[in-house]
Amino acid sequence: MSNALISIRPKFVRMILCGEKSIEIRNRPVNLQPGTRLWIYSTLPKGCLDAVACVQLIQFDTPERIWKHHQNEIGISRKEFISYVNGSRKITAIFLQGASRLIPSITLSDLRSEIIGFHPPQFFKRIKTSSPFFDLIKDRKVKLTDSSSL
Repeated sequence: MSNALISIRPKFVRMILCGEKSIEIRNRPVNLQPGTRLWIYSTLPKGCLDAVACVQLIQFDTPERIWKHHQNEIGISRKEFISYVNGSRKITAIFLQGASRLIPSITLSDLRSEIIGFHPPQFFKRIKTSSPFFDLIKDRKVKLTDSSSL
């Protein structure tokens, strides 16, 4: 199983965790395979590694088609969607499933103090299971809201 880290605004992380949003939109192509574990960093002002979900599907298509077929799963209004895609000819829809909150969340300051040179990704970042990132998660004995361990 591959792993990646993505930054998402706290409002949308909450929506993903409560099931109101199951598709994350990106303006560029995203090369992730179904089954990838997607670690979710909540951007500032929250600033923490907050959740994890599984990539179910990646769809790269026109904004019009993505909106037409998936508007109820994106979690934003048509106006917000148009503003976000900002004239892009094609966008990526990342279909998420099985989102769980990390318990406890790991703050940005903790991430930076324990992982030299850590910066939350602007887009997304692949993560190896042999990386300091996973050492930190194991050391912290992070659990998921569904009571399973990582």
